[in-house]
Amino acid sequence: MYLQADNKAIKKELLGIIEDSRRKITPGELQKTLSQKYSLARKEIRSLIRGLVAENFLAYTNHYGRTFIEKSFNKPVRVSKHVILKPPGVNYKYREDDVTIEICQGVSFGNGRHPTTRLAIRGIEYALNKTNLLEGKDKTSVLDIGTGSGVLGITALLLGIKNAVGIDIDPCSIKEAKDNAKINKLEDKFVIKNMSLEDLNTKFTLITANLRYPTLMNIYHRLIKMTEPGGAVVFSGIKSDEAASVIDLYTKKHFECKWKEFEKGWGGLVFFPLTAPYNMY
Repeated sequence: MYLQADNKAIKKELLGIIEDSRRKITPGELQKTLSQKYSLARKEIRSLIRGLVAENFLAYTNHYGRTFIEKSFNKPVRVSKHVILKPPGVNYKYREDDVTIEICQGVSFGNGRHPTTRLAIRGIEYALNKTNLLEGKDKTSVLDIGTGSGVLGITALLLGIKNAVGIDIDPCSIKEAKDNAKINKLEDKFVIKNMSLEDLNTKFTLITANLRYPTLMNIYHRLIKMTEPGGAVVFSGIKSDEAASVIDLYTKKHFECKWKEFEKGWGGLVFFPLTAPYNMY
């Protein structure tokens, strides 16, 4: 049975469908879902979609030759309680306690469109704002493994970390991370290097990694050695059903999991080193 509703209510539901979906949705699928529920012709629904695209609420994207409709990140978007991501040059009226990060829409992963980026930013915010991680420390540093756009290192710096190192082996990512650091006036605090984790022997206050499950499992022994006592490790890039295995490995001897959150089938985790002494092997 069709329901009667005004355009405002339909737009709200349309945005909710996109926001809550765990998979990408084509314009045709969206039109079919709404036409089955409301007494609107598909051309009217297409008009509503075009209006939301024009207002930068939604955006058309193309993946492997198919067109999808997704939430737009061509305008300021709040991704956590305090962090706003926005394209450069776009004005935004923010709250006093907001942190606004300008990110170019490049090819590197990390502009906030994917749930793993949002989860990693929330994990960083938890580690730096909800704990005493920075308390009494004059020198603090973050390592962002596989830095991509550099957004996680930039987030940590703007939330209070003093210096950042981002590592990646992709030349495009390195360039984009450097560009984004400069846009946010952090180029003097954010060193971005083309190198692998094995080439580093420094300890860090905070380590972030938005990487897939096998890599996070493989770098376990390196992170034991590289995380400062009283520091933290923030993970994302994990499927929801993989999180338990990551937690089991990292909490077996050396870490405790203090935070976890899930969004659209993906998970974010925050680990803190155990305060008691432990054997490295």
